Amino acid sequence: MKEYKRIYTDQRFSLHDSNIIDIDFDYDNNDNKDLILKTQYGFVDINKNEMVEGEIILKDVSLEDSYVYIMEYKNVLAGNVGSFVGEKIDLQNFISAFYTKFKNIDVIYEYDSYKTYLLTGFLSRGDEYLEVNIEIFYCGDFLYRVIE
Repeated sequence: MKEYKRIYTDQRFSLHDSNIIDIDFDYDNNDNKDLILKTQYGFVDINKNEMVEGEIILKDVSLEDSYVYIMEYKNVLAGNVGSFVGEKIDLQNFISAFYTKFKNIDVIYEYDSYKTYLLTGFLSRGDEYLEVNIEIFYCGDFLYRVIE
């Protein structure tokens, strides 16, 4: 495996259309929380224009500042204009519920600004799809761990 550190001026990889099937924390010896996102089919290496296998690691995630917004649409398909009900939960509670309530996250959009990573997509719950926005604040590096 090879690790690539995300550089803001050179976006090498993209999670657009990726399918996140596993999301969990890895704790180091200093109680820093590293978030690991695993995809079903990998993600896109933009330089090579091909899919690569691997995982994404956000180092030293702040649990106090990271949230998940889940929207359930009423009388309209998820993602379209219309009424919805929703909830805002902290990232730690979302990850705890992910394995029992949801199957995966289909990533539609991602945005990384200074130490804030945003993911937008569709969250599957049985045969139903919900819209999800994930806002992750982190203090460390943003790494792509690629299997070569």
